[in-house]
Amino acid sequence: TGRRVVVTNTPDVLTDATADITMLLLLGAARRAYEGERMVREATWSSWAPTGMLGTHVTGKRLGIFGMGRIGQAIARRAAGFEMKVLYHNRNRIDPGIEQRLNASYASREDLLRQSDFVVLQVPYSPQTHHLIGAAELALMKPTAVLINSTRGGVVDDAALIEALGQGTLRAAGLHVFENE
Repeated sequence: TGRRVVVTNTPDVLTDATADITMLLLLGAARRAYEGERMVREATWSSWAPTGMLGTHVTGKRLGIFGMGRIGQAIARRAAGFEMKVLYHNRNRIDPGIEQRLNASYASREDLLRQSDFVVLQVPYSPQTHHLIGAAELALMKPTAVLINSTRGGVVDDAALIEALGQGTLRAAGLHVFENE
């Protein structure tokens, strides 16, 4: 105000776009679409095989969402089309009526990580969320789980994520952002 600079907020402008990208990342990582596309482009794909590039099913799986604001709720609505069971963790529990409409259940951070087949991050970046997902959190996840970060870089400790993927203690990750974006 002192410098006559107008600052505004544009809520909801990117809600649907971010929820769509999140589902794209989730499906692509689950079904190994990016690996297959890369193999075709690099001419390293040789032929079809019944067990080749299977990935994992999405339908009926458990989706854990960190951050159940506008975008988290939009992701939960999309997950309903895949009959996913939704767990969420948020600073504050959302209204029970919204929980019921989204078929979502509140969970502790630890329970969400332990029980989810897919974990989606939709939290703002702050000192409290810096490295929200690090080595300890990744160790709680199923080795068959998929992590999706479509929120902000720095929420995931990229070094810990690379190590978990390299060691096979996490199936896959879909990343829209990186720590040093």
